[in-house]
Amino acid sequence: MKKITLLIIVVTFFTNTLCAIDLPKPPSGFTWQEIPELKAAFLRPDGWFFKQEANKGTLAYFITKEDMNKTGEFETGLTVNVFRLKQESAVDRGKTMIDQMVLKDHGTKWARTVGSFQEFGCQMEDTDSTGTTVMQALTVANPKTNTLYLFLFESPKSDWDVAWKLGKPIMDSLAIDDDY
Repeated sequence: MKKITLLIIVVTFFTNTLCAIDLPKPPSGFTWQEIPELKAAFLRPDGWFFKQEANKGTLAYFITKEDMNKTGEFETGLTVNVFRLKQESAVDRGKTMIDQMVLKDHGTKWARTVGSFQEFGCQMEDTDSTGTTVMQALTVANPKTNTLYLFLFESPKSDWDVAWKLGKPIMDSLAIDDDY
């Protein structure tokens, strides 16, 4: 199992009419998918789709190979869930989420600190009646704002090696403002 090397880019904002994010040039084959309400941006492979939803206080964002607007679901892609926690510690919840995933699916986990963020991650497989899915999960906790980000990149096991060539740059280049 390869550990991911996560580069969180603490983004710099400048004020103009759009409050644009100053981002580095994306790798070839990718564009930045900016999410102004989060003060964040994530890499989106060319030809992939973006969708956002809000449900019961949880913000959800999807960067997927399949068009969820047509199919209602996806097989390969990134899910980002954002939790603005009021009482529970974002760090504790992030660690617990990864611990529970590893216990359920016997994955391999890791933890590290990047700037002011606390990260907990794992890779695991989940098998059901439709087949086996490989998932790379990462929680990024911002103790300053008590915000927790859950990143899940997933693909069918049969497609994982090809999909991960796109997933790894996405997961390694998360642009998140530490003030959100």
